[in-house]
Amino acid sequence: MTDPTSGPRHELAAKLTTAGALQSPAWVSAFEQVPRHAFAPTCWHRTATGLEYLDSANPEQRDHWLAVCYSDVPLVTQVDSSGTATSASSQPSVMAIMLEALDVTTGTTVLEVGTGTGYNAALLCHRLGDDRVHTVEYDQALSTTAAALAQAGYHPAMRVGDGAEGWPAQAPYDRIIATYGTKRVPPAWLRQCTPGGVIVANLGLGVIALHVDQHGHTASGRFLSRAAFMNSRAGGDAATVPQAAFDPAIVGLGHPADTPPDLRDDNFTAWLHLHSPEIVQVTLPGPDDSPSQAEHIFANRAGSWARVGNGRITQVGPIWRDVHDAHTRWAHAGRPDVEQIGLTVQDDGHHTLWVDSPSSTQHWSLT
Repeated sequence: MTDPTSGPRHELAAKLTTAGALQSPAWVSAFEQVPRHAFAPTCWHRTATGLEYLDSANPEQRDHWLAVCYSDVPLVTQVDSSGTATSASSQPSVMAIMLEALDVTTGTTVLEVGTGTGYNAALLCHRLGDDRVHTVEYDQALSTTAAALAQAGYHPAMRVGDGAEGWPAQAPYDRIIATYGTKRVPPAWLRQCTPGGVIVANLGLGVIALHVDQHGHTASGRFLSRAAFMNSRAGGDAATVPQAAFDPAIVGLGHPADTPPDLRDDNFTAWLHLHSPEIVQVTLPGPDDSPSQAEHIFANRAGSWARVGNGRITQVGPIWRDVHDAHTRWAHAGRPDVEQIGLTVQDDGHHTLWVDSPSSTQHWSLT
């Protein structure tokens, strides 16, 4: 009997190839053969009006659900009691870029940190074989993912644990890939990766490929693209913007101030998140989405916040100083794109950010 998902799978692989996200025949084959829909039987799909819930068991939704599964979009697959997304199937093009960056060959061993739905683990197993893939998930509901992987024919080594600790009992690994956002590269990953290996991760708002030196103590590399993953749940709750930042009476108490016009620039936002990963940013578009009249709110977990734009600033605590200092550094560096930025990471946890080259005079220590 003809598999109705064969066509959509091949179409998705073709789109990712045309876009340049997929390059090697082996990864093209993996995306053509591994069924993404098997790992998202129910999901939430973001539309222009909000999140749309889709259930494969609903006959009226099935065709639309299948089409969404094979679109180049992320899918939310789990939410908590407050409605906050806690698990997702990442955007396929970003997954493809990260998998290509691993630069695997036959026999390569991989540690995946963040099993999630299991789709990425299935792609790794298809490419390398079950015995070469190890995957760690923080969520205790990993058994559901294991069942989905088994039903699809894949059986990687799996465990529940904090991904920041890796899986030392099975180390070393030739490659490590993290499928969730992390503020810094945990030293355990570097220590568990073989000399000459590769670590691919999402830091801040970018995907980076770090190449481990031949001594195994340092890894260095540039960001490949902008992307934002769901952050680790082991690190506590993220900062939230207080209601006071939206209160006209309080905001009206602010004072005139010159503010940088390009705070909305995605490259600066990525730069800021690397320097101060605890800061969250919300942009309020101006009339007709005018960038010049946009306002920006910055907040951190300590309760400090600032609302800036239209020549005014309202602030509580020192957060605006941190944002302004980061913007000054970014401007002095030539307002670099994400792809111009790189990191050097040491196994003691020290991170150095640089522009264009590790030997550049433009470099900063990240705390």
